[in-house]
Amino acid sequence: MKTLLLITLLLCPWFVGAQSVTVRGVVRAQAARTVLPGVRIVEKGTANGTATDARGRFTLVTTRPTPRLLVSFIGYVTKEVAITHPKDSVVVLLPEDETVLSEVVVVGYAGAAHKSSISGSAAAVSGSPSGVLIRGARSTPPASRPAPKAKTSVPPTGTRVGAGVLTAGEINDFSKWTLWPDIAQQDLNHWRQRWHLSPLERYAVQLVSEAGFPVVGATVRLLDRRDSVLWQAQSDNTGKCELWNGLFTDRQPSNVASLQAVVEGKTYSLRRPTVFAQGVNVLRVRQPCQAPSIVDIAFVVDATSSMGDEIQYLQAELGDVITQAKDSLASSTLRLASVFYRDAGDEYVTRKTNFSADLPATLDFIRHQQAGGGGDFPEAVDQALTVALNELSWSPHAKARLLFLLLDAPPHENPPVLASLQRSIRQAAAQGIRIIPVTASGIDKSTEYLMRSMALATNGTYVFLTDDSGVGEAHLKPTTDQFTVERLNTLLVKLMAKYAYTVDCQAPPATRPHQAETLSGHYQQVADTTMGTTHSTKREKRYTWTCYPNPVSEVLHVQLEADIPELFITDVTGKILLRAVPAHYKATIELGSFPTGVYFLRFFAGTRWEQARFLVSR
Repeated sequence: MKTLLLITLLLCPWFVGAQSVTVRGVVRAQAARTVLPGVRIVEKGTANGTATDARGRFTLVTTRPTPRLLVSFIGYVTKEVAITHPKDSVVVLLPEDETVLSEVVVVGYAGAAHKSSISGSAAAVSGSPSGVLIRGARSTPPASRPAPKAKTSVPPTGTRVGAGVLTAGEINDFSKWTLWPDIAQQDLNHWRQRWHLSPLERYAVQLVSEAGFPVVGATVRLLDRRDSVLWQAQSDNTGKCELWNGLFTDRQPSNVASLQAVVEGKTYSLRRPTVFAQGVNVLRVRQPCQAPSIVDIAFVVDATSSMGDEIQYLQAELGDVITQAKDSLASSTLRLASVFYRDAGDEYVTRKTNFSADLPATLDFIRHQQAGGGGDFPEAVDQALTVALNELSWSPHAKARLLFLLLDAPPHENPPVLASLQRSIRQAAAQGIRIIPVTASGIDKSTEYLMRSMALATNGTYVFLTDDSGVGEAHLKPTTDQFTVERLNTLLVKLMAKYAYTVDCQAPPATRPHQAETLSGHYQQVADTTMGTTHSTKREKRYTWTCYPNPVSEVLHVQLEADIPELFITDVTGKILLRAVPAHYKATIELGSFPTGVYFLRFFAGTRWEQARFLVSR
């Protein structure tokens, strides 16, 4: 028998070591057939993964002979690919995400001449959910609270509701930064004074390693002339952080003297940092590329009676979000926690479950909560934040820490509560915890301003439910130029993916492109075809744009065929990093200070936003 086994092994050398194979391939957009850089490829059921290079190519050594790969990227549907013939090159076609709505709502904000501010979503938007009426654009009447509306769909007690029902929009004020100061100092100025919050004097910082990779999780401080700390934050998944001066005080002459970053015990300083209007402050530090795997996500939920019209739907949406997040963040260690809160004098003020990688346990906790108590408009928001920040075990080594705050009412307005809110905002920023408010029906303009300010102060974004689902009372439209309506579950998963995206430090040199490419596309502008005549006729004319090289290390060249007033460079979170003004239909954009990663070139072409995804490679 032993002899027979030996002969079998000698005749079948492939038997030994057949548990791992090398898979090579390319990922393209299904519709345009263009290559997609920065796409995550993960072997299903493992943390083993890689990312595509600038030409959409990847190489992955798997742990199984016939693996299944999860292929995912922001704005595209995650695809599962079965590898049956590993020796063949794989071509993966990713379809654009069509689970979001196609409604772009023009709110009618007329407080500034910045109508072309970048919208909050960087992903393509199309399709519509079953049973949702897509309305046309409308203007919002000036009001502090939404008018009562008899349009409520509350499921009977015990009824199980499904996910994909609630609709929402997002305002990333970092992506609309030229619009925000006008909104904060004009339309919402009264609420700025009420909450003693003024996120206006902004200092953006980018940490880059000597090898050109973003530095994640470093402590960064803004200092005054006496070296006292004005603000402290942590660099995020893209190596950036946001620092603020005078956030809780009336604006006074700036006393900012320097900023300081602490990386692995070593201090790096920059004297006389510039405000964001003058550029991003870049610090180069000595640190090898690191890719943390932990993603901490906490859901802090208002469970008072006023949430009764939407809480069951929110619970269903969160359950679906958790399931989707597990798949889209397959290469990460996902930990969840939750805090439910009511108000003083209710059955309870806060209930919590701590961070755990046991996702079903957290989901079970969320499903067993019910709305009750409350009664007055304000609730114990401040106490919920205190519990979430101090009693949940946030990982100091996470690449993303997200606190989703779901509510329909503001905190109380008194000095102790305001002081508590200020402490929580400062603490969240210092710990690198992004606060992402999700506001439901019933909020007013005061609450909107507070939530958007908290999001800015902690490097987060603002999410709000809309009327499109037909669920709940009337939802207040935000003060902005326009926003895109999406399904809530899709939007939340997309945000998680954006904020958890990190550059792959282990990309093998063989996958790096040897030849750069030129990106191109078309845009339309309204042209006057009969200038100088009695009657003027206007029509849309098609133009071509190009940008090169891709990947880029120092300078990105952009060529246009028609006048475009501004070009923007944004990161994967939608945050504006750089603005350029073309001269004679051309622009030369210096990117030498940008770390390795995926970026977007964006510009407004009369009726719509155009964008190109490109890779910065060192």
